[in-house]
Amino acid sequence: MADIIYGVNVNVSKDLLLHSASASGITADMSVAGLRSNTYVLSSTPTSISTAAMTAVGLSFMRNLSSSDSATCSIGVVSGGSMVPFATLRPGEAAMLRLAAGASYQATGSQDCRMRVDIIEG
Repeated sequence: MADIIYGVNVNVSKDLLLHSASASGITADMSVAGLRSNTYVLSSTPTSISTAAMTAVGLSFMRNLSSSDSATCSIGVVSGGSMVPFATLRPGEAAMLRLAAGASYQATGSQDCRMRVDIIEG
């Protein structure tokens, strides 16, 4: 039996545009039984996303916990000493992806933006 089971759904309905995409019952196996869950208070200064003491980064679930309409937060990788964002979450939005091993991750956000990051090992 798989260690992780997850699914995603997207439904779009705008004027005459109707679209849906979904995937359910997706499974993944963990090579290591570990989970790191942190909530970060962000600002324009990059904050490191901790993967310390993790032997194998895996699936990551991120959520912008802010409720202010202007409180966005971004996550990215460190390249050449600078953060290069690859995703921006609006208030309340969530994202899920598999992290790459060996990369350093950082996050920035509007003043006092809070972001929850759960990383499942393996």
